[in-house]
This record gives sequence, C-alpha cells and structure tokens, in this order.
Amino acid sequence: MIGVVAESNSSPIIDFDHLRALSESDPAAYFSERARLINAYIDTCPASERATLRALQARIDALRASSGSPLIATRAIAGMLGDYLDALAERLRALRAEARALCARDDPDARM
Repeated sequence: MIGVVAESNSSPIIDFDHLRALSESDPAAYFSERARLINAYIDTCPASERATLRALQARIDALRASSGSPLIATRAIAGMLGDYLDALAERLRALRAEARALCARDDPDARM
C-alpha cells in the first residue's frame, strides 16, 4: 500500500513523510491516496457509523476545498468540531438532568 508503512492489528501505520513528499511531487496522487486511506479507515468502523463518518468527511473536504488556505481550513474544521463537541456536551447535560429526574421520581432521597 502506498503511504502505509505497516499494518498493525487495529489499523495501518501511515507513512506521513511519504504522503508529504507525494503532496509536493504529485498533488493528484496525494489526494487520491488520502481519500483511499480515509475510506479504508471508515470501512473498519461499525457499519452503523459509516454513513455518519462519510458525511462528516464530506463536510471536512468541502471546508478544505472552499477555505483558500490550509490555515483557514484548519480553523474552519476546528470550529466545526468544536460545534460538534458543544452539541455533545449539551446532550450529555440533558441526559444527566433526565437521569436525575428519573432517580428522584423513583427515590426522592437519591442524588446523582
């Protein structure tokens, strides 16, 4: 495999130096290999998660393509991932509140 040094039990060990050199010498080949590696990783994930991961990757690729520079793309992706983390934190707070309400309903002396 291009860009892969070795396969471990869980995932390939990626040769980032090779990918960097490929990006400088043949950008089209780099992007092709990058897509192949990302898709290969997603294929190792549970089937129930693959569509979500592919959609996330599509959003990342669209941000990268429209950003104009790697720095702007990195900031946009970090912001997007921060938004995902904020949404997850809000869901966790809501679940905790619901769990407390259920415990209080079943046992008024219980505290979480």
